[in-house]
Amino acid sequence: MPPIELITYSDDDFALTEALETDPDTMRHLGGPVSVESARAAHVRRLGGEHGEWWLKIVPDPGGPAAGVIGIWDSEWEGERVDEAGWMVLLEFRGRGIATQALGLLLDRARSEPRIETVHAFPNVENEASNALCRNAGFELIGKSDIEFRERPMRCNHWAIEVATSIPQSRTRPR
Repeated sequence: MPPIELITYSDDDFALTEALETDPDTMRHLGGPVSVESARAAHVRRLGGEHGEWWLKIVPDPGGPAAGVIGIWDSEWEGERVDEAGWMVLLEFRGRGIATQALGLLLDRARSEPRIETVHAFPNVENEASNALCRNAGFELIGKSDIEFRERPMRCNHWAIEVATSIPQSRTRPR
């Protein structure tokens, strides 16, 4: 598979967010699909200072359509500020290793950002694909937790990976 690109999320990417957030399969582990208005609110959050340049669209073929989104944002966990990662991939692009490549690139990018020491992820315990992605990317499973996501309770796994001193995976694997 050719290398993918991560491109800064922009105002032109609302259709991508709408396709992801209103899709029942994509949102199955996140409380279900949302309205177009809620997708618009997510789009605005991704553009705003809350997420800034850390929300990216995943483009598997240079110049081609986006396959999904991935990002890191400021979050709160047990009263502390943490850097949380999340991702969504359109159904037609799943199972091709795109999310694996995208997460590797995102973590490499985080390693070059001095303010990011540890990246956390909170996938639903039933989301086998996202939990496997965390495990395969080198995250450590911290434990299970009940969180509120978009005003809905969710049982999740809490994963974390230190990036301040780790070696980028793309440099440790032969190409």
